[in-house]
Formats: sequence, structure tokens, C-alpha cells
Amino acid sequence: MTDAVLNKPIRNDADINQLLLSRVRDDPRAYQQRERFAGDAVRALLDRVGNPHQHLRCVHIAGSKGKGSVALMCEHLLRHAGWRTGTFTSPHLQRWNERIRIDGRDVDSVSLAQALETLRPHLAQLDEISAELSPSFFDLLTATALLMFANARCECVIVETGLGGSFDATNIITPVACCITSIELEHTEKLGHSTQAIARHKAGIIKAGVPVVTAHFAAAAQAVIEQRAQSLAAPQWHQGRDWTVRSTPNGAGSQCVEYLRPARAGINGQHVTFKLPHAASHMAVNAGLALTMLATVNWPVGAATLDTCVLPGRAQVVSHRPWVIVDGAHTQASLQALGETLQQWPARKRCFVVCVTRGKSVHALAALIRDADEVFVTCADPLRSAPAAQVAALLNAEIPGFRAQVHEQPNAAFAHASANLDKESLLCICGSVYLAGAALRYWQANTDQKIIV
Repeated sequence: MTDAVLNKPIRNDADINQLLLSRVRDDPRAYQQRERFAGDAVRALLDRVGNPHQHLRCVHIAGSKGKGSVALMCEHLLRHAGWRTGTFTSPHLQRWNERIRIDGRDVDSVSLAQALETLRPHLAQLDEISAELSPSFFDLLTATALLMFANARCECVIVETGLGGSFDATNIITPVACCITSIELEHTEKLGHSTQAIARHKAGIIKAGVPVVTAHFAAAAQAVIEQRAQSLAAPQWHQGRDWTVRSTPNGAGSQCVEYLRPARAGINGQHVTFKLPHAASHMAVNAGLALTMLATVNWPVGAATLDTCVLPGRAQVVSHRPWVIVDGAHTQASLQALGETLQQWPARKRCFVVCVTRGKSVHALAALIRDADEVFVTCADPLRSAPAAQVAALLNAEIPGFRAQVHEQPNAAFAHASANLDKESLLCICGSVYLAGAALRYWQANTDQKIIV
């Protein structure tokens, strides 16, 4: 199958999908063994097309949560300041193209196919040299993004890590600034079972002399970041010490943010208040991270432009009265934050459509939906999501008297959940990035209302 794919020119969406999926390994490399050859495959692939990444001015973002939001905020700020931007994020909600953005737009399939076609002849050659140099799915996607940004002559490139930091394919770049958004227990089977272990992986993106901007972490994780930065003489900008944000709710779906960054080491200070069209208080911190990181490299931007920043699948409102909110929250911290955010919407009836990724705990999700009026359990992706009936049984064990409607097909769950909503109701879809993508597709196709951000 793989040989046949590699011998076939890439011309359209079907070819793109087939090539990318062919690089997903049935027996992936053990993450703990990647230190020996971290970045070798993507570096070898890019070397064969002239190392386009070496001419890009990049900022690099790692973190357990929030890195995608910070990336999109950076993109928004830079674009409104007149810069030509390239943005690489993951995962996507609906299409591969979403992961690679140029000037704020998903790349078109023709351009994506052309970039993949440039790289395709080199894949088989690297496969033959060694397993360590055989590009994986994420290696290929990373190389494709960097090649496209170079071809488009992007002036500022924003790169989000895929997993961890130290061994991530994106860590081949040498950024002008980097950012670590949060540290929490996630991907513990790969990154370790303590916040210190996870922090060590995230800290791997810090480079010698390159400014690093961080949110406020637990002391143990913060110590790991500080030690790494000090060892590399990387200037540190910590929330609470070098910059602060204060958030005030501004009605359902938005907030007012005050950002303060005193002048330091040749970097001008900034004190500004702006509106953010997202209710979650942690989005104010993400805005602060974006503003601080861009300031450390003297890329001047206007914070006020964030009042129109679009963050798909992050407490995204797709309907007013009834309120329908789509969020990709799936970790304990993100689900807890979502619960706090939802309190800003007064509603007489609260309903949820949920699913859970295979192997994940339902504990945090159970806490979120415990007092819901109705819950619909579904399966966003047959390969990645746990069966709906299994999730419902797990939730039933967590919540006394729990009852849910089970619909294996997401569209059926969405239809039944929205059928009995009135203007005072709230429906939230959460538990999975894949479910968030399915929800956005459904509401775009089945309502006359414009998707509201």
C-alpha cells in the first residue's frame, strides 16, 4: 500500500489524504526512544529541498493546553499589523488544510498537493536508508508547512508543537522567541507521570539566548523551566513577575482584559485594556502570552485588534437563543475551565453532547455534566473515540442516577439534543476535538444562522 502511494503523484484532496495517512505507523516508535534520533527524519527531508526553514523567522509554542489559541492570537495580531504570516497548528477540526495557514487562511488543496508532491519522491529514499530517517505523518506535515511558508515568503511564522517539545518534529527550528503556555498531566505514558517530567519535555523548545515567555505554573514545573532557561542564557518573561493580565466578564461570550508589561532591557512597556470575544478567563492569559512573546522580539502589534480574533472550537458560539457552544475541551483542566466559562450563560435548561477518546478517564467530564438536564453520548470517530454505550456506562458508574441518550452517530446526537431546545436553553458539545469538528460541520450545514464567534 505505501509503495503504491509513494509512486502516485499528489493532485487532489483524495491523494493528500491517502499520502498523509500512509505515514501513520501501525507500530509507532516508542516515544522514550526518540531522543536518539529526534528531528533526524524531518531534518533529512528538508535538507533534500534546500532547508527552507533556515530562512524563516519563527516563534515556537509548547504547552499542555492553550498553545493553539496563543498561535492564532499571534497570527491575528501580526496580520493586523501588516505582516505576512504562516501558522502551523494541530490537530485540525475538519480538514488537513486547517493545520497550515498563510495570511490567516487555510492553505488551498492545490497548493498543499504541490508541496506534498515536492516532498513525495524523497520519502521512499529516506525509508530505504533507515527506520530513523523514515518520515512519520507528523514529520511530513511539519516539513510541508515549513516548505509552504518559505515558498510564500512569510515574514513571521508561528509554529505549535505537536506533542511535548524536546522530541517533537517542530523542534528543528531555531525560533526568535518561544512560549510555554501551561503544564498539566497529559500524555503521561509518553511524557512522564509528574509535572516536572512533562515540564522537561516542554522546556526542550528553549534555545540558547532566545526569549522564553511562560504563564504561571506550579512551583515544581516552574523550577524546571527556569533551570533550562538559565543554563542557556535565555531571557525569561514570567506571568506575574514580568507581565500581568486581569480579566473582567463583559456579558455572555466576552471579557475585558487589562494587560500590563513594564519596560525591560530595551523592550518598551505596554499598558492596555481591550475586549476579548471569548468568555473563558484563561483566554486572557493566552492573549497576554501572545502579546509578551511578540514584544520580546520587537514585533509591534495592536492589542485592541484582538476584539475580532476567531478561535474555532474554543467556547465557540454557533447559535444564539438557544445558545449552542462548541468546545474541544477533553482534559481535566480544560473541562474544568469550560465549566467555569459556561456559568456566564444564564440558562433555564442545560444540555450536553459528549464523547471520550479511547483510553481516557471520564472523571472530569462527569464533574462537568453532573447537574445537566439532558446528556447525549456519542462517538465522534470510530477509531479514536470510545463507543458511546461504553462511555455512558462509565459515566453511570461515576454519577448516581445518571441517565443519558446514546447515539453512536454524532449527527443523530446533535439532532436529538437540539430538537427540544427553547430560547432559554444552552447546549454544549465537548469532550473531544473530533466532536467539536463534527459539530461545526453539522451546524454549518443544518442551520440558517451564521456561525458566531
